[in-house]
Order: sequence, then C-alpha cells, then structure tokens
Amino acid sequence: MQVRRRKYRWDRITVVGGTLMVLIVSLASWLAPDSASADEGVALEHPGEALTTTDELNVNGMQEIPERLTQSEVRSEARSNPAEEDEEIKPCSCNRHVLKLPKNPYTDHQVAARNLPNSFFVKNKSEMEAGKRRGDLVPVHDGRGYHITALSHSYAVLLPEVQELLMDMGNAFADELEGSGSEGTRFRVTSLTRTERQQSRLGRRNYNAFNGTSTHSYGASFDIAYTDRPSNDSDCSAPTRAIQNVLRSFQKKGRILVIPEKSCMHITLRR
Repeated sequence: MQVRRRKYRWDRITVVGGTLMVLIVSLASWLAPDSASADEGVALEHPGEALTTTDELNVNGMQEIPERLTQSEVRSEARSNPAEEDEEIKPCSCNRHVLKLPKNPYTDHQVAARNLPNSFFVKNKSEMEAGKRRGDLVPVHDGRGYHITALSHSYAVLLPEVQELLMDMGNAFADELEGSGSEGTRFRVTSLTRTERQQSRLGRRNYNAFNGTSTHSYGASFDIAYTDRPSNDSDCSAPTRAIQNVLRSFQKKGRILVIPEKSCMHITLRR
C-alpha cells in the first residue's frame, strides 16, 4: 500500500500566522493594565513631579497645589492694572475759601488759651518735656475720624482738655459719614503745640503768628487743613459738608473758637 505524502502550502501558513500575531498584539494592547493611563493622568495633573504611593495618599499635600495657584492668580490680577495702584488720592481742602464759618477774634483765642486749667507758655522743648512729665501736656496720636500729619513746626502734644476736644470732634466727623460712600474719611491735623522758637520761625510766613503770643504755644489749639478720603470713588462734597457741620455745631455750643485761615481752620478750646 502506497502512502501519499501531504503537501503543505507555506504561503497560506504564513498568512494565517501573521493574522494570529496581529490578533495577539491587539488583544494584549486592549487587555493592558489601566495603570498606564492613570500614570499619564497624574503626570498631566502634576507636571515635573514623580509621585510615590505616599504622595498619592497625602490628601493635604494634594490640596495645597490649587491653593497656591489661586493665590498666584490673585496676585497676578492685582498687578494687572498698576495705574490703579499708583493713583493719587487727592485731599479735600479745609480753609476759608471752602468752609463758611464765623471768625472769632484772635484776642478771644488768646484769653481762652491762658485761662485753661494748667496751661502755660511753652518757651522751649525742655519746658514742653517738663509739662509732659507733670501731665499738663499729653501725647496726641491718630484716632477715629482724624490723623496727625508729619509735623515740622510743632509737636504732637496738647493740654488734656484739648486732646479730649480733638477726640470728640473726630468721633462727630466719623459719625457724620458713617454708612455713606465717604465712610473712613479722616480730617488731617497739621499743627499742634509750638515752642516760642518754632512760632517765631513760622511767624515770618504766617500773619496770625505776629499777632502777639500764639495759642499754639499754650497747647490750646490745633489746625485742620484737609480731609483725606480712603479712595477717589467719592467726591469732596460729603467730607466737606461733614467737617463744616462739626465745626459749626461745636462753635455754636461754645466749645471752640474758630479762625478760618487761607490754608487751614485754626481751632482753640473754649471754656
């Protein structure tokens, strides 16, 4: 009996083998672990950082990243308009050209200053310091409704009664503007107690300073030159009206004497 040998078609075997290889590769890609995709997502979320398992479980550390980004965005937005940051807030003037108040004679100011309890003529800085040690003069600081400007011809001290007056006027001014668009405006005190030498130097430029001894040298007076707004969003009408109402009210009640000057309002305590 003769055995017939089977002939193989190698071309067909090659085609079938290639098809199987393609199917195996495709199946392996489809069944690959999702961790590769997850790792890709982590890399996109945290560029440049290789996270360990501990890092992935550290929830607090993960939350810090968007927080820092938010703060950075805020800072960037704040710097986006430097013109607004540098915008000058111009003050509102307080002088005889703006405020309409009766003028009390300067001689009345002098009499009132000399008759205040424990008032004395501040001849020089040594006498001023001695008055502070006795409690006849007290330091004056910024308060509600007012602030003290940088002083060149006076010291930030007053008689205790005059300091109390300043605080009362500041509160009254702040109350006038409370709840309005100008809330936060403060009036600026530009001069307080002067020594005799400071007064004589200033007298060369100030007419009132020549009119005998100044009430500033008794710690009995202070000057208001401006009202300073917190921003330019509001105009000067409300602060100007408020400071005029305060000065007029205190003057009518007999608590103060007023001299409207070319550059400021000169205020003296009246008893």
